[in-house]
Amino acid sequence: MKIFTKSKTALAVLTAKKTKPESLAVLSFSVGEIDTQQRERVQLLPDGYFSAKDGRPEDVHNGKWLMDEQAFANLKANANQRTNDFLFDYEHQTMNSEENGKEAPAAGWFKDFDYVPGEGLFATHVDWTPPATARLKNKEYRYTSAVFSYDPDTGRPIALMHAALTNDPALDGMKAIVALKAKSNLTTTNPSGEEPMNKALEILLGLLGVAQDGEDLTNAVALKAAEERASVAIAALKTKANRTGTLETELSTAQASVVALKAKGGEHDPSKFVPIETYNAVNTQLAALKNGTDENSVEQLLKENAAKITGQADRDYLESVGKSQGAVALKAMLEPRIAIAALTNTQTKGKEKPDGNGEELTTEQIAVCKTMNITQAQFKAQLTKGSI
Repeated sequence: MKIFTKSKTALAVLTAKKTKPESLAVLSFSVGEIDTQQRERVQLLPDGYFSAKDGRPEDVHNGKWLMDEQAFANLKANANQRTNDFLFDYEHQTMNSEENGKEAPAAGWFKDFDYVPGEGLFATHVDWTPPATARLKNKEYRYTSAVFSYDPDTGRPIALMHAALTNDPALDGMKAIVALKAKSNLTTTNPSGEEPMNKALEILLGLLGVAQDGEDLTNAVALKAAEERASVAIAALKTKANRTGTLETELSTAQASVVALKAKGGEHDPSKFVPIETYNAVNTQLAALKNGTDENSVEQLLKENAAKITGQADRDYLESVGKSQGAVALKAMLEPRIAIAALTNTQTKGKEKPDGNGEELTTEQIAVCKTMNITQAQFKAQLTKGSI
């Protein structure tokens, strides 16, 4: 571990609003093994009071730094003022490049961090570069080193600057990244390297009949697709289960009916049933009776409304309507018609038909002439020909 005293130039951005002097600390601790398929949470600082193995910090009265809620609030307030991601480099080369002239490549990046009481400060969703991933996997690097400013009066961290991969740790007992993975992802790894939760899902998919050969359930896309297929299959099973309950109820009702019928000896009451032949015969008779009734009704209507019928052609038409559409339809056609008064009585009143030789017409015949808009002579001529 190294402790740096910041120059006024270096402190200007971070301490513009500070009234107390600050110091800079660099801490290192183990990161353990890394899973190349995951973006891990990495512990940056332990919780509570802590110090380096060599006794630092020397400028804090009790020789301890303090990570707590207040320290986290300080760190978040300063983090919210920056736009760039936080950096992981190698051996703090970012701080040494001006002196040694060497490049300072990034090992990883992260945007945020969180605080877990009782555990400490963690970088979240660290995006390691491929070279760093390989080095961590091969254990070429096993520790991280955080760089932060702090208040020498309280020992609380004020601003996180960056972190580095290193093999020179300052603290013992920090959480390894594999243990953090087990907590954050809620999965565990068995000695063979298989994840039991994924294995259980594979077995479930097989039981549901929706498993796919060679499916990689460690892949996020494939895992999501498998979960959706499982949800659909389970919903279908639930529907079938609900239908089974309904069928059981219907079967119970049917069985109860059979039992009741057997209790009566399987007999039925003849007074409540008729043979199908009798039923069909009655229907035939009713149809014939209805047809005859309709015909009688049509004739009766034509007779009763004779004064509303203007001739044989009109009568034939009305009769055809009655036979095809029924007496009700015929009655509806006849009701609005106006009866011709001259047609309601016998035109000659029992007398012989006039011979047209000048006999006077009756009052009714004269009314007919007026209605038909013809002269009495024309009417007499028609009487002579027998047309009226």
